Amino acid sequence: EINPKWPKASVMTGFAVAGAAMRGHRLVVDNDNGDAKVYYDGKEILAAFPSTFTDDVMTARHEMSVTDHKRAHKQQGLLFLLPNDITLAVLRYTGKYTDLTISMPRWEGDVDGHCGNFNGDPKDDTTDALFGRGVLDPVHSDVSMFAHHLEGTASPALSIEDCDEETRKRAEILCQGLDSEPHRDACVFDVCMTSDDLIAGDDKQAEELEEGFMVQRLISEDTRLQKGTHLGMVEGLAEFELSLDLTVHSAQKGWTSIVHFTDGPAHKNCCEEGDRVPALWLHPGNSRLHVRMSRAGSGNGGCDPKEELPFGQKVAIRVRVQGAYMLVFINDKVACVSGAYGDKYVPSKRVAVLAADPWYEAADATIGHMWYGPVRPLPLGELLGEQEVGLERGTLLTRIQTFEEFEFKFDILPRGRVDSWGSIVHFTHDLAGNAAKEGDRIPALWFHPKSTRLHVRMSRRGSKNDGCDPKEELPMGVTTTVTVKLHSDMLTVMLGNRVVCTQSKYEDKFPALENVYVYAGDPWYEAADALVSNMVYQKDTGLPDGSLIGQEIMLSKGALLGTVEGSANFALTFNILPIRVESGWRSIVHFTHDMTRNCCNEGDRLPAIWFHSKSTRLHVRSSRKGSGNDGCDPREQLKLGRSTQVTVRVQGGKLEVLFDGESVCTDSSYKTPFAPRDRLVVYASDPWYEPATAKISDMKYERL
Repeated sequence: EINPKWPKASVMTGFAVAGAAMRGHRLVVDNDNGDAKVYYDGKEILAAFPSTFTDDVMTARHEMSVTDHKRAHKQQGLLFLLPNDITLAVLRYTGKYTDLTISMPRWEGDVDGHCGNFNGDPKDDTTDALFGRGVLDPVHSDVSMFAHHLEGTASPALSIEDCDEETRKRAEILCQGLDSEPHRDACVFDVCMTSDDLIAGDDKQAEELEEGFMVQRLISEDTRLQKGTHLGMVEGLAEFELSLDLTVHSAQKGWTSIVHFTDGPAHKNCCEEGDRVPALWLHPGNSRLHVRMSRAGSGNGGCDPKEELPFGQKVAIRVRVQGAYMLVFINDKVACVSGAYGDKYVPSKRVAVLAADPWYEAADATIGHMWYGPVRPLPLGELLGEQEVGLERGTLLTRIQTFEEFEFKFDILPRGRVDSWGSIVHFTHDLAGNAAKEGDRIPALWFHPKSTRLHVRMSRRGSKNDGCDPKEELPMGVTTTVTVKLHSDMLTVMLGNRVVCTQSKYEDKFPALENVYVYAGDPWYEAADALVSNMVYQKDTGLPDGSLIGQEIMLSKGALLGTVEGSANFALTFNILPIRVESGWRSIVHFTHDMTRNCCNEGDRLPAIWFHSKSTRLHVRSSRKGSGNDGCDPREQLKLGRSTQVTVRVQGGKLEVLFDGESVCTDSSYKTPFAPRDRLVVYASDPWYEPATAKISDMKYERL
């Protein structure tokens, strides 16, 4: 807390973290005179020493020497790896203070609070500046994240007056070497409050503290590459992220070096394990990256992005080794991925960093803001919200849990066509898996080449690439809601409320999984030229139920109304207003126990109704034992422009059709009507015939 008696310094006894970065979770750390308490969503964690905690949002550890900083040496500490590359490291929590370091990417303009706005300008982080922006205003108890854990208590109001004279004199001597009055005042206060002489470091130690847990910053300002430049040594990591800004000025003959991490006493170029951990070059004659990273059994594995970097433009490059994967990101898009890193190379604590290396000519390029540190969990959370987002190749959205039966829905607005397959969205259990095995597409969607026609794939047992493709193209410049649903043995694709294709081979489904990766679009194909939004994946709860039709609607081909619990004896009633007659059978309504079948097995029509060609005369079919297509057709036609109540009833061994309550035809062969075992799917109209040009309303289905 900031105390008026000593406004240029502070002491921290606890902290809390919540908000969007925590995906709705809350982390609180309290320090009660050296007794650290950690709460996650109100429940205590890390109570034992040592101990660990992991979920899909955070990895946390309570252990000795949580970082290599000397103040953490042989001290009990806490480490929290959070989303968005945020690390919190409690180096120690002795006495009445908590020694916390925070490391995170630079998000200029997006961060502000008690620790400043992280824009690199120290003038913005003074007490006066913080008070002026309102970020130091008192937190009301109603919204304090500490209230639940410290109800009825308050943080101690510590000031320099609480420091005994002997400690204060020692602190002033220790802090004499600091270059500014604010640093010296803060140093004296911290030494007084902590009795920790090591806090009185110089500017270099302060910079180390700012970097946080194990993040080793190698280059800050933009620097032109020079052959054989040794940047220093870092402690190597088996799982890591290397991040740098790169501006390529021109292409050169031969391989040209960008940066080279090399392990071992000899610090060699290639090709034993540890020689490249990692190393980056440009290909001869162009600006395409060549990325190599040792793994167990290979000193020269890796992957190379297909795209060339633009000349004269700064791009953000990230190389990440995590789990079984090595990924290369260009401007936050996955440019290539290798799944061969299940058995990793474990580097030493003395890895040399060269930019550029001495074995190749330096790339004609400038690098800046290069750092090397521990890898964080891949993103987890929602897919896409209401804001439309243009698809880009290699966009890794998130990790999610999948289900055997699911519904996946999104809105898409095509803006153009691409010559190749255009990737829209790709769910895969293997970050490097496109189509090699079952689970690589669960599901995945593309546009066909030079088209907006969907290509929908969904793995099942025995087939890694099954699915179904609608025949029609999506309209250009118009937003369409696409739904992919897997229910029972049926994969269904819908555009709006219309079923446009089905596949009924999913008796043996691919199982539910955790940590499935979601791309939009994927790194293996060009991205579709489209905007997507409102993307939702959820466990399937069955087809919709309830009233079939209330107010008057126009019939539409393939419109899926929902499901009903069927019965051998039933009454179906609806109002219909014919507008005009058309050529061919014209579908009105179709009840079926198999949503992929039109005719003529038992249960395919329960009932189903059409207009005859060029007529408003009804064609009424309903299954019975021994016939999937029996029924009766009234002789009279319905009047154009006039609403008629139609009833189809199966009861008492007969099928009967009524107009406005008057019987118009009967079939007495229904002594054994078909008895459905499952719910019936209801179309109005069905996907196999063109719709009748008519409006219907007040549709009800009654079990008799």
